[in-house]
Amino acid sequence: MRPHRTRRLRAGVALVAAAAVVTGGATPALASPGTDRHADGNGNGHRNGNGHGHGHDRGDHDRIAQQVAALVAQLTVPEKFGLLGGTTGSNGAAGALGGVPRLGIPTLDMADGPSGVRAAEPATALPAPVALGATFSPELAAAYGGVLGQEADALGMEVLLGPMMNLVRTPYAGRNFETLSEDPLLTASLAAPQVSGIQDHGVIATAKHFAANNQELGRAGLDVLVDEKTLHETELAGFEAVVDAGIGAVMCAYNQVESVQVCQNSELLTEVLREQWGFDGFVMTDWFAIHGPEALVAGLDVEMPRPMAFPELAQDVDGDGQVTERDLSEPVAAALDRAVSGVLTAMAEVGLLDGVGEDPERAVEENAAVARQVATEGAVLLRNEQSALPLSDEALGSLAVVGPTAATPLIGGGGSARVNPDAGAVDSTVEVLEAGGADVTWATGEDLEGELVPGAVLGSGSPLELTGEAAPTGEFSEDVTVTAPEAGTYTFHLQTTGPGAEVTLGEEQVASTQNRFGALGGSLIPTADGFINDSWTVELAAGEQVAFTVSGTGTVEAPVQLRLHWTTPQLRQQRIDEAVSAAEAAHTAVVFGYNEGTEGEDRASLALPGFQDEVIAAVAAANPRTVVVLNTGDPVLMPWLDDVSAVLQMWYPGQEGAEATVDLLTGVVGPAGKLPQTYPADPARTPVSDPANYPGVDLDGDGVPDQQTYTEGTDVGYRWYAATDTDPLFAFGHGLSYTSFDYSRLRTRTGKDGVEVSFVLTNTGSRTGTEVPQVYLGAGTAAGTPTLQLAGFDRVTLEPDERQRVTIEVDERQLSVWDAEDDRWERACGVRPVLVGAASDDVRLTDSVRVR
Repeated sequence: MRPHRTRRLRAGVALVAAAAVVTGGATPALASPGTDRHADGNGNGHRNGNGHGHGHDRGDHDRIAQQVAALVAQLTVPEKFGLLGGTTGSNGAAGALGGVPRLGIPTLDMADGPSGVRAAEPATALPAPVALGATFSPELAAAYGGVLGQEADALGMEVLLGPMMNLVRTPYAGRNFETLSEDPLLTASLAAPQVSGIQDHGVIATAKHFAANNQELGRAGLDVLVDEKTLHETELAGFEAVVDAGIGAVMCAYNQVESVQVCQNSELLTEVLREQWGFDGFVMTDWFAIHGPEALVAGLDVEMPRPMAFPELAQDVDGDGQVTERDLSEPVAAALDRAVSGVLTAMAEVGLLDGVGEDPERAVEENAAVARQVATEGAVLLRNEQSALPLSDEALGSLAVVGPTAATPLIGGGGSARVNPDAGAVDSTVEVLEAGGADVTWATGEDLEGELVPGAVLGSGSPLELTGEAAPTGEFSEDVTVTAPEAGTYTFHLQTTGPGAEVTLGEEQVASTQNRFGALGGSLIPTADGFINDSWTVELAAGEQVAFTVSGTGTVEAPVQLRLHWTTPQLRQQRIDEAVSAAEAAHTAVVFGYNEGTEGEDRASLALPGFQDEVIAAVAAANPRTVVVLNTGDPVLMPWLDDVSAVLQMWYPGQEGAEATVDLLTGVVGPAGKLPQTYPADPARTPVSDPANYPGVDLDGDGVPDQQTYTEGTDVGYRWYAATDTDPLFAFGHGLSYTSFDYSRLRTRTGKDGVEVSFVLTNTGSRTGTEVPQVYLGAGTAAGTPTLQLAGFDRVTLEPDERQRVTIEVDERQLSVWDAEDDRWERACGVRPVLVGAASDDVRLTDSVRVR
């Protein structure tokens, strides 16, 4: 066992037990002006008077402050700077901060981990955070965070680089799967208990990416133009909530805000984060996001992954052979102590300065149970005509299953969120259905692997297949020319093991299986025999040639096994015909659709990639009882929607996704998730349809956006659809059930701390089900408020014919707007509509309240 610091631990099994009951409980509220709130294990807010958001009483805070001050006083200037620059970590850590052994200050190993701890050893692959967002459950968020904290602790990691809490403001963003929602209240309500769950295990959580990092395209230097009111009322809400919950670290983003790099933006890092919110932990850069030594005085504390700018400040100015306080300017000396104090305070808050202990074992079974529950509770039933779901016994006795992710699971998104699960932990949906007794015929439909490109169409005369003893063990480069035997669309597949390879067409890289963001490159869906696969598609005329280069570097220890496959027009039609034949012969067809969200790139289209829409349309034409299961991390267009019976959104469901999917398809459990982001009906009618808004304006002609304006203001997501009277495909908060619910007897009561909204919820169906009732406020006569605003929600499970009076508190913050002139929250006075219902577009009860 590897030694680590003694930590305040909570058993993983206890978290599962707490998560087993996900009904009731009030929505955690953001801090009101002059108060502090943090979430307890039930998701309920507490107020305390210590002015800090870390859940300690005054005595604890004073003790930690004294402990930190004593350590700072003993550190030399070089030791202080040593605590502020990254270094190489252990056990596959993304990075680390070196400690000071003589003073008992430990090394901090940092792991990527929004959906599971990424280390050299396996970890539980949780569903993507968007699935957690769809649960609308603070209790499950605490359990989700508990899994992350317990496994980070077990794997020797002291810092978890998550959660991500940027709002979803463009449906094209590549990392939408990695964050929680488009709504500030929902994001805040789930992020705070998640952070508490992580840090209860003695692991420092990290809020990222602060702030306005809402897309991948151009993220390294994009200048985001956004007013202060919009920032505070939307994007910053989640960050403020986790500061109130006691988070130890914040990661600043790559982009600029109002023409200032965020990682040296004193208004954000000092005025907002520290002075307004009382943050006392440390701010680290995203990797390589440092822009100069002046960032230290502006409010940055730690540069990652290694020291790059801060060493310029640690110079022997007076020439006495050592660097001391005398060599530092007064502002730098003060900022240095502030930064070091932040690092040490974050350590002390979670018990990392309290001594050395042993790493616990991973709670493998208990954590897998949480993964399965989140996957199940976060699934959203988008459509269910003629009660196509759950599947009948007749359907299970004759079932066609179509799609690559039905056989090769897509459990998570790409980039730094990619998790390596335990061997044997991931089953396929086809296998789980068959194990349960279903009679399944599977067809791929969309062929992601293709066939070996024959030598007859290659300029070399031989297939490109460098495997076995032919696998390269050094640098290699193969020029390839392919002649199309017929006109049509060709998809080429680069398939490798080992260090991988890349394909360049001219100067453009069109495919790569090489490592990216510390993980395997290429598609998230491997081939059936375990090769990493990456594809690109070209249109060719009959006899037309395409030339490209395949290159890479292998080693003796890790040769590059490589082969070049393709999917020809003929093979593509053959796969569609096979899917249609299976559907025609079956009682019911279930088609799996997918996309692959990833760090580093945005989506080029809102459509399902490849030819999946054609496959779904063909299967639906062949069988009117067609069900679509989506493994996507964000909205997709559905041109076939009216032709299918049901659509079940499973997101990226983690390692237990197959079991959760089958539970829902067969009715072992009922769906209860709600959409945490709006699904557009038309890509030309979204909140970011203005090119100045997304992708932004290219000022220098290099093809990458340089400047972006939040033209929608506070009308992010569903708020914009309400303000512009635009119909979405599926609205925020939408989600069907296998039962039905009635809303009645609405009451509202206004008090000095907010509005109490209560109503009776009745299960009018024939089976037990869970509903997420939602309370919205309209603008009414209150100036500066959104047309529609989520103000509270609950999660209630009822048996058939059971009814319950549900009470939801709308707190002071939801009744307030940000006053940018005075830098404070002010009540928005006036008459405001109160709307209660099952979704933002499914209002069942209405009333109004006067806010004074």
